[in-house]
Amino acid sequence: MNNIFTYTDYRKLLADYYEERKSLNPSYSYQVFASKAGIPNRGFLYNVISGKKNLSRESALKVSQAMNLKSSEADFFEVLVFFNQAKTLKERNHYFEKLNEFKSHAPQATVIRELHKEHYEFYSKWYISAIRSLIDMFKFKDDYSWLAKTVFPPIKPLEAKKAVLLLEKLGMITQGADGFWIVKDKTITAGPEITGLGLLNFQVQSGELAINAMKEMTKDKRHISGMTMGLSRKSYELICNEIITFQSKLQSIAENDNEADNVYQFNFQLFPISNANGIVTGRQGWHGKRQ
Repeated sequence: MNNIFTYTDYRKLLADYYEERKSLNPSYSYQVFASKAGIPNRGFLYNVISGKKNLSRESALKVSQAMNLKSSEADFFEVLVFFNQAKTLKERNHYFEKLNEFKSHAPQATVIRELHKEHYEFYSKWYISAIRSLIDMFKFKDDYSWLAKTVFPPIKPLEAKKAVLLLEKLGMITQGADGFWIVKDKTITAGPEITGLGLLNFQVQSGELAINAMKEMTKDKRHISGMTMGLSRKSYELICNEIITFQSKLQSIAENDNEADNVYQFNFQLFPISNANGIVTGRQGWHGKRQ
């Protein structure tokens, strides 16, 4: 099992712990694991690992004791459980910040966690990807005031500089011998828990940017439209697939544009604005019958 402080998914942590114990002792089972944790339901931990059940604060404590975790490791495990099971974006951001407060004495764990934080920051701040695109379109060296005022809405020069340094750390840009920055064809990868949280923050900010565009720009400088329609689950999924296909087409157009001179944000949004059959609250979902 890896150093506990490198995990971003407590279910993966439990799965790795179980597999390690099983490899050392073939007779080790989920029943033994549950019994050691003082949990009477012998299939409970299997259901937790498979995502069918969640851990409560009390059961998380029992599991950490069964794993013989040290005090700091048990605290980290508890926060990780809350992070993975958080229901709102605000809660997830809160617990992610708490995870980053834990200190590890293992150098490798420190490096991995710092990389997690950098990935999260890249996805969470809308202007970082915009700055990468600007560097790709214009020759940029060190005029952070220009870079800061060229993104819209404008940011602070220090924020622009930090964004450039982050892009360098992630291997997405590199500095040439002449001092100018060059975009590298680099895709970053991180665990789904980190990218998912970062992308949620990015999507919220993208929605706010759209609102700002409607307020600050004339119609000839932005294109915003929408429609309201009734859909079945089948039609919803069909439209989602069409959006993915269209998105790929737009990406191709952008990649072949050798005259690009501005950065644009294109938002795809499709969501329910009614709660018939509990589709929003999840009480019944798509297949529920109207009462």
